[in-house]
Amino acid sequence: MRASEDLADVNLQSVFHPFTWLELRSIQFARPPALYLFALAALILIYWLWRAGNIRRAGAPILRAIVLSLFILALAEPRTITRSEGSTRPVLIDASGSITPAMRDYTIALLRDRLKYRAQDPALIFAGTAVEHSFGDAASILLQSAGCVQCAPAVTNLEAALEKIAADPAARGGTVVLVTDGWQNRGNAANTVSLLRAAGIQLDIFSPPGAEAVPNISMSELNLPPALEKAEPFSLSVTMTNLNPSPAAGTLSLYRNGGLVDRRLLTLPPGQSRYDFPVRAEESGLISYRAEFKPANPGQDLYKEDDSLQGWVGIGAQRKILILSASARDANYLTSVVRRMGFQPSVVILNGREYGGNPQGYDAVILNNVPRNQLSSEAQNALVQYVNRGGALAMVGGDQSFGLGGYQNSAIARIMPVVMKPPQHHMRTRALILIIDKSGSMGRHDKLTYAKMAAKTVLKTLRDSDLVSVIGFDTQAFVVVPLKPIEETRPYFNEAVDRLKAGGRTFLLRALEEAKRTLAQSGAAIKHVVILTDGETGGTPEMYYDLVSTMRHQEGSTISTIAIGREANLPLLQAISKYGGGVFYQTNSPENLPELFVEDVQQRTADITMVEKEFVPYSVTPDPVLRELAGRQLPALKGFVATDLKPGADLSLFVNSNGQRNPIIASWKAGAGKTLAVTTDASGRWSSLWVQDGVFGPLWDRLLGWLAPHNAVQQNFGVALGYRSGRIQVNLTDYSPDSAISNRPVNAMVTAPDGAKYSIALSREAPGELSGSIEAPRAGTYNIELTSPHAADHNFPPLAYTVSPAVYAEVPRPAPNYALLEYLAAATDGKLNPTIGQLALSRPRFEQTTSLSPWLILCGMILVIAEALVRRLTF
Repeated sequence: MRASEDLADVNLQSVFHPFTWLELRSIQFARPPALYLFALAALILIYWLWRAGNIRRAGAPILRAIVLSLFILALAEPRTITRSEGSTRPVLIDASGSITPAMRDYTIALLRDRLKYRAQDPALIFAGTAVEHSFGDAASILLQSAGCVQCAPAVTNLEAALEKIAADPAARGGTVVLVTDGWQNRGNAANTVSLLRAAGIQLDIFSPPGAEAVPNISMSELNLPPALEKAEPFSLSVTMTNLNPSPAAGTLSLYRNGGLVDRRLLTLPPGQSRYDFPVRAEESGLISYRAEFKPANPGQDLYKEDDSLQGWVGIGAQRKILILSASARDANYLTSVVRRMGFQPSVVILNGREYGGNPQGYDAVILNNVPRNQLSSEAQNALVQYVNRGGALAMVGGDQSFGLGGYQNSAIARIMPVVMKPPQHHMRTRALILIIDKSGSMGRHDKLTYAKMAAKTVLKTLRDSDLVSVIGFDTQAFVVVPLKPIEETRPYFNEAVDRLKAGGRTFLLRALEEAKRTLAQSGAAIKHVVILTDGETGGTPEMYYDLVSTMRHQEGSTISTIAIGREANLPLLQAISKYGGGVFYQTNSPENLPELFVEDVQQRTADITMVEKEFVPYSVTPDPVLRELAGRQLPALKGFVATDLKPGADLSLFVNSNGQRNPIIASWKAGAGKTLAVTTDASGRWSSLWVQDGVFGPLWDRLLGWLAPHNAVQQNFGVALGYRSGRIQVNLTDYSPDSAISNRPVNAMVTAPDGAKYSIALSREAPGELSGSIEAPRAGTYNIELTSPHAADHNFPPLAYTVSPAVYAEVPRPAPNYALLEYLAAATDGKLNPTIGQLALSRPRFEQTTSLSPWLILCGMILVIAEALVRRLTF
């Protein structure tokens, strides 16, 4: 019932619509010919007045004439037409942090005063997210100092805003106004062009003026050649932009591979300034150049993200280095240096496997602590042939290298510059006791399982003549495997160790006393104990100190300790290993136990062929290998493998031991090639002070430069790198006469900052030109390796491009991103910064027609009643 009443009210309101005087002035008639009936009405009025006879009886005829006139007007259908305009399509307004207050004022004045947007018109205000508002509300938000907080102003995602407007039915099929500076650090607005075109949307884009006066100084450009054919002078330029209204002082520093090259005190005028640095590249490979600016007044530079830029120069063709390493840990430092120098490292981690490959095609080969028994006889012969034919081979020290690795009297030993000494421990008996905690806590997280696995793994590294024993303990000591030669215990060793079951509490002392009695009766020359536990050891520290001191100083035993987790008595275990002449290890991962066992046994049961003592190395000057490092005081080394220098070999670095020079770095020519001996390690075990003092990298730079020097050849191509909209652009121009490079595909292998690798193909854009783009979604350095599978004789330089964090920073810019804005406008058939006359801004128009006939009929009916009353009174 109520619904019908509401409907009746609506109908009555539409029929009896109140009118304004302006509306009555615009009355139109649907049937104007009906107005001719007024002539007939006039004749009838005259007739009625004649019949009335006197003036007293004229009222009724006059009223009847008026009624007739009203009905004639109603018959002509008089009506009024009311015209109005609707809202525009939504306007897109950038409210990100790069839009300064002055740019916000410009936006409001543009939309309200010039484009005549009204308060009720829809608006989409965006930064990291897009929020719907009316234009009036959006203007109020822009006038606030905090801006649009709910829009996430710390980032700009123009792509998301355009996707939202493309999905809005109110925006389809016409022009949408976008006000933005075009700088985006999330998404890619260019990806929305197809959506906008499908929705029929044309973007008319207005860009606010760039930030002219902002307390910020930005490094806007670092120009340097991405590739050079050889080490030669070049010019590096830095472009600075001072957005302050007054000059700003500061320091501009230039670094090469982390070392300071130049530093200048500057006073930057407002606007852009360019500063050139003459630079001479002194080595080949991939060279890093970093420019940094530090303001004298920090208040003039609020945004620190854009105060530095990094670039790279690839010098010479990229050379390939084969690194054979016994373990991944040994190869970490060396691989990073090889890669930083611009070489292409191929790292093979043997982990006990035998290598049978061929070194041909590599510029140098490095044997990094690899024992002879992990190289097949074919691989050893291939290495010798490789050197004789002109290759370069380096052997790096460690506990499995040179004589310790069994190379004495081998074909490889004959081409090396040092005489390798056989490991002296083959004449000395070794006794090893493994003390393993079997308390209840060892049953959790498979700790006892990995401990037993570690014992089995150690057995594989020992000789048959070595003595080994396993003692398990909880509150008591259990001799699981008695101390006997391995050749006797090997058949049942694994089965005996597997009998260890977790249970009971922990008391180490009785197990250590049992090890002392056993070793005292062994008669071995080298005696070592390894203790593994995850809990409290029981007893007082003094009880252990007296026992360990006796074992160490009176019986010649060494003791190492391994703690699993942090529940063990770490201070006591550290003290036991210290006073016992061993090493303390702590790990939270039981999976590491086999590796730790093997590492400790190999280190502590070695002999004087592997010298572990701190020595100060001395260099020979002048030296063609170390070059400018020759004569420099280097940090101490903690160990090396003892060798003797061969007659005719060149000695670069040595230590004095027992009154003689022990080679650390030696080299010579072998056949058509050359070999290098580095008797200390490259893993940081003995060379840790070199790593800490920053000597390791520069020294290996020289060693690698001697092994695989750059041979300058004419570079018949050019390389250009750039960055745009989240992608690194790679352009290769072929200058060769026969276009041998550009006529074949070229691949780019990319290593991203997070270590991910992916490949792209450069495609032919024009004769002699190849190009491609690399996705670079985050800041950091992207290493690029160019290869041509069908043009192996073309060696490309190493390349790298660093995407600055400033690219993704939300900072004011001196100019809008015209490249992106022009593309968006052109791709959607819109305009960039159009004049008001060019802007096709439209509003829907509405017309409402209201008939006056119901009012006239109503008036006529009322007058009919009035006429009847008058006639009754006057007749």
